[in-house]
Amino acid sequence: MTRTTAAGGSSPGRRALAPRQTVVGALFVDFGNDRGPKEEQRPPRARYECVRCNYRSEVVTGPAAVAAFNATAAAAHRVVCPSLQETHQ
Repeated sequence: MTRTTAAGGSSPGRRALAPRQTVVGALFVDFGNDRGPKEEQRPPRARYECVRCNYRSEVVTGPAAVAAFNATAAAAHRVVCPSLQETHQ
């Protein structure tokens, strides 16, 4: 196993810091509650937010709809995100 030094090189054997990462989108999922009295039950729901362009999706509800949405929301938005279109042209 090899070790890398920090950027300054003044601490031999110290691992370098990982590249800085930034949150650019968030997928919010509420798994719902199907237990208890009927009035306390709620279906699963999800929504997606993009920090780059301030996009916020509609809330999707229901088990099948949430599963499909979770599989495609971020990738589908990346294709049409105006912030990405501006920076990658």
